[in-house]
Amino acid sequence: MPHKVIDLHCDSVFSLIAGKNLRRRIDGVQVDLPRLVEGRVGLQVFAAYVPHGTGNAYSHAIEKLDAIESFACSDERLVLVETAAEAKAVMDTDKIGIMAAVENGLAMEDSLQKLEQFRRRKVRIMTLVHSEHLPWIASCTGSGNHEGLSNFGEMVIEAMNDLGIIPDVSHSSENAFWAVLKKSKKPIIASHSCAYSLCASPRNLKDDQLKALGDSGGLVGVNFFSAFLSEEFRQAYVKNNRKPDTSIKVPWTIIADHIDHIVKNAGIDAAAIGSDFDGIAAAPDGVTGSDFYPLLENELRTRGYSEKNIGKIFNGNFLRFLSSQ
Repeated sequence: MPHKVIDLHCDSVFSLIAGKNLRRRIDGVQVDLPRLVEGRVGLQVFAAYVPHGTGNAYSHAIEKLDAIESFACSDERLVLVETAAEAKAVMDTDKIGIMAAVENGLAMEDSLQKLEQFRRRKVRIMTLVHSEHLPWIASCTGSGNHEGLSNFGEMVIEAMNDLGIIPDVSHSSENAFWAVLKKSKKPIIASHSCAYSLCASPRNLKDDQLKALGDSGGLVGVNFFSAFLSEEFRQAYVKNNRKPDTSIKVPWTIIADHIDHIVKNAGIDAAAIGSDFDGIAAAPDGVTGSDFYPLLENELRTRGYSEKNIGKIFNGNFLRFLSSQ
């Protein structure tokens, strides 16, 4: 039985901002409407990413949220989704849900009022930090020392809990991860991260982090970036000044390896998908975009996953998680 997919993270807003018509198949992108249909995607989270160094970060985020909303309203096959009830309803139709997220807490400009405005714009997830530290939270790739989560950072987590914006610890440092997990009254996610034991990127989660997420009701969305999946590729990528080494072939089945590891350490109820499509420099061989998911589904079936558990990974875990928010 085919399972619909919920993908917790893509950066395809860049295509929208560039004026690309994602209702058509477009060469060079990983997410467009034909690929979403072919991949049986039922809900795609679009992140409004704000890079570090961006001036007027809040306005920059609003521009991207406008683009996401416009795309969701551009075709009768698409619908903007906000609540758990709406997400569950769209999964029972032929439509594809679009959910808005913000990537990088820089976008709120240290203002809880602006955070509240994001929620009014139907944002349900905020990735707390990106590649550099913020004054209130540490990045896993930031330079210099940082305590993890400041007093104001704790206020941000409290406000997110109250507003119904899910804290996303992908890109957060280990100290920040543990501080957010402790502070949040509700389960949290790592929307697009992988297993550190299989690939030692600072962006990935160690086994104790995976277990803690699972024990607390959280989720991990597996990222499809080869440098987060393959240790060999990662080492070459770092050595090559963060440029992909095309001579190293990464098999697409490595995605299932990370799912296996997450299930082993965090439990079946914590595993999800967070492709990071259109935001990754290299995907494994055979991963063409959102149309890839039927291959992954068959691989999980071959590995002995039951239909019930494939359904959990592909959509059920996030639907349950969203209901807890």
